[in-house]
Amino acid sequence: MSFTAWRALVAGVGLMITGVLPAFLTASLASRIPDDFAFGDARVGLAIAIFHVMCAVCSTPAGRLVERIGPARGMRLAATATAVSCLAIAAFAQSALSLTALLLLGGLANALGGPSVSALLKREVAVHRHGLAFGAQNSGATLGALLAGLALPAVAIPFGWRWAFVLVAGLALAAAAVAPAGEAVVGPRPVRPRGLTTVHALAVAAALASAAGVGFISFLVLYAVESGMSQAAAGLLLVAVSLAATVSRVGVGVVADRRGQEPLRPVASMLLVSIAGYLLLIAAEPALIVVAALLAGSFGWAWPGGLTLAVVQRSPGAPAWAVGVLMAGLFSGAIAGPLLVGVLAEHERFALAWGACAAFALLAACTVLAVREAAVPRRA
Repeated sequence: MSFTAWRALVAGVGLMITGVLPAFLTASLASRIPDDFAFGDARVGLAIAIFHVMCAVCSTPAGRLVERIGPARGMRLAATATAVSCLAIAAFAQSALSLTALLLLGGLANALGGPSVSALLKREVAVHRHGLAFGAQNSGATLGALLAGLALPAVAIPFGWRWAFVLVAGLALAAAAVAPAGEAVVGPRPVRPRGLTTVHALAVAAALASAAGVGFISFLVLYAVESGMSQAAAGLLLVAVSLAATVSRVGVGVVADRRGQEPLRPVASMLLVSIAGYLLLIAAEPALIVVAALLAGSFGWAWPGGLTLAVVQRSPGAPAWAVGVLMAGLFSGAIAGPLLVGVLAEHERFALAWGACAAFALLAACTVLAVREAAVPRRA
């Protein structure tokens, strides 16, 4: 790849990481925040849910905006909004209500970041490297979760939790500074298809797959501890799952690039394999939980890069819009999945919760395969 393409990739991954960190930091630092004001479990859950609601509501409009202003300007706006949100939390959050309100701006920034980065990568990275680029872009969420966990011992405990948000603000601005500064030459207006399209169908698949994956990852540590695993071991398991998901997301894109084909078949196959992981969790045995979590994380959380590549391929005239629609589905699933698993877990129905995750993964795989099969006659 060219130097400009590498700059776009590094900036894009950096922006995706910092975009999710306001929510992940809120969760990972929840044990330190009560030193300043009341912030119980219910309020933590509500704050993170509202963050994702903002992402879901704003993703499609954000994609349309990026088509008008260009990806570089979109990235700068997203980075600035993330930085302002984090700095405001560090300086002014004095209650659960004020922290949650300030997270709304972070949610808006995250919604704007995805379409901006995707459009920039489509423009700057060669077509035969799009799978790698979009896979790396979507590894930002898993790397963000990993960094949020490390922020507790590395920053929050020695220096205070507010400094973690200050650091994220600096990283967001640095990512925007690395991005290529120029915009593409002005051409024809973006062409967005009318009505419901395969992009919307893939957004439904993203919602289902996200409900399974985020529901699973949100309660993995709690379930592992309740099943007899130590807290330290459960934490290490979460780190291992995050790393496995990161590698898998990039791997799906690399495979698509090498084979020169669309990624829907491997995405569907990996979702089907993840069903075994969700069902194995029902056994509630520590050893099996490790195997199940790595299966579900490596395969059931590997699809975002592949679906991003697929919707961009299906909407070459308006890639930011297509990614915005996809992200709206992804964030909707990220809201619904943890809510459902949480309700079932509250009533000690974890077996039903993991069964529901398996069902979501199955429905997502079937939707992806249906979209792919519907396109076969057109290709023929």
